[in-house]
Amino acid sequence: MTHLLAVDVGTLSARAGLFDVAGALIATGTGSFELFKPLDGHAVYRMDDIWEAVGVAVRAALAAAPDRAGTLRGIAFDATSSLVAQAEGGPPLDGAADVFCWMDHRGECEAEEISRTGDRYLDHVGGSVSPEMHLPKLLWLKRHRPRDWARLSAIRDLCDELARRATGIDRHSVCGLACKMPYLPAEPDPWRRDLLTQLGISDLLRLGHLQETPGRVGTVHGTVSSGGAADLAVPAGIPVSVGLIDAEAGALGVLGRGFSARMNGTLALIGGTSTCYMAWAEDERRVPGVWGPFKDAVFPGYWMHEAGQSLSGAALDAVLAYHPGGPGGLSTRAHAETARAVLELLDSEGPAFASRRHVVPDWLGNRSPLGDASVRALATGLGEDTSPRRFLEHYYATARSLALQSRHIIDHLNAHGYAIDRVMLSGGHLKNPLLVRLYRDALGAEAVTSETPEPVLLGTAMVAAVAAGLYPDLFAALEAMAPAQRLLPKDRDWAYAHDGAYRIYLKLFATRNEIDAEARAWLAAPATMS
Repeated sequence: MTHLLAVDVGTLSARAGLFDVAGALIATGTGSFELFKPLDGHAVYRMDDIWEAVGVAVRAALAAAPDRAGTLRGIAFDATSSLVAQAEGGPPLDGAADVFCWMDHRGECEAEEISRTGDRYLDHVGGSVSPEMHLPKLLWLKRHRPRDWARLSAIRDLCDELARRATGIDRHSVCGLACKMPYLPAEPDPWRRDLLTQLGISDLLRLGHLQETPGRVGTVHGTVSSGGAADLAVPAGIPVSVGLIDAEAGALGVLGRGFSARMNGTLALIGGTSTCYMAWAEDERRVPGVWGPFKDAVFPGYWMHEAGQSLSGAALDAVLAYHPGGPGGLSTRAHAETARAVLELLDSEGPAFASRRHVVPDWLGNRSPLGDASVRALATGLGEDTSPRRFLEHYYATARSLALQSRHIIDHLNAHGYAIDRVMLSGGHLKNPLLVRLYRDALGAEAVTSETPEPVLLGTAMVAAVAAGLYPDLFAALEAMAPAQRLLPKDRDWAYAHDGAYRIYLKLFATRNEIDAEARAWLAAPATMS
């Protein structure tokens, strides 16, 4: 009897899962925490709230399987790539907060400045830096809140902070550093010190243990301390793995057996509040508008790319909550009822339904394939838009745009060395039958689902299994613990209809970019006096 504990910290909640060594889920638990938005573009947490939610989730999972607590052999944490800011004298962020949420966009100007440096770090982030990475947020803090910056004693990716609280050991994961900081693992001196000096933030490296060699995912971060045992209600001494970002964990949970042999043709799509697209290669590739290549971020020796949509599930949430013809509230049930109503209309009216409504879904900028955080969404076919039918049309057009932009990302990756023909679906989007049908028919590639209710937790459990010594590496854990998978057969008639919608999307995408470039040039031009 051997079991593994996986903990996932998402945008609004923590989840814990208890797994056996074959990847079967035994029990789960959840705990929630609050996201604060004290100012426009700011999104922050309080770390104590997150850690308390983790404890609630772990206790709930163990309580659901009380005979398994004594059989735990490994623990691992994954989290959104949020950034913990530890400071002397109290939390350094507004609202008594000490964690930058991943979606905090206060550093948009700083991100643009970093992107203009021309530093070779940009070759590893698709040519431009996103404000969702760590450096723009930190640069903003140093410039706008110098007193709070001076109080900082350490910064950590959220998954590293979780492992620290469980073990008492302060250590960084190469996953968080490679994916979110100017840190290039393949180089003799990974930190881009010249860039930090140019930006006036070279003192960043004085914080905590940033200059120490980070741990690779699946190696042992430490063992559960007495304090961690008390907080989590688990036995002390259990190995805790070096952790990883939640998107990477979700990818592990759905890549499936035989992944190493079909790596170049496989993409993991993890859809939630935002959507992440993960791909790996044996060689180093430059893909504009796509984060990476990150060496060693998950699999040692392999290069990872991460594309993304900054808002996806959140965009459908907004349509549901705020459209004048909608229900005016946000709930899982409302999404299900709306999706069912749209599907009924699609079945009765076919491609004519909402055929003149089209959307470029960039409400919080475009992470991929353009890599421009300042652009915004574009929609056509809008009218008075107050009736329930107009609400359903807008919901459908929004959902379809998410699938079409996913196809755009796949085509972009394939134009830069990949040959992706299979997309492994996971995340909350699978709970929406409309999105599932759109992914099935509109991606231009095979869509595959995995028979596991918690792919992110499963991927994290694989990491825990390696740290526990149950498998020699992540590829072996993947082979042993991967779930069964199911290919979603396309509806050829709808695939043809979506081909037409995709052509329209590409035209709108190009037109939006031209308009945006013209507007920027106009605003940048000197004013003339008449």
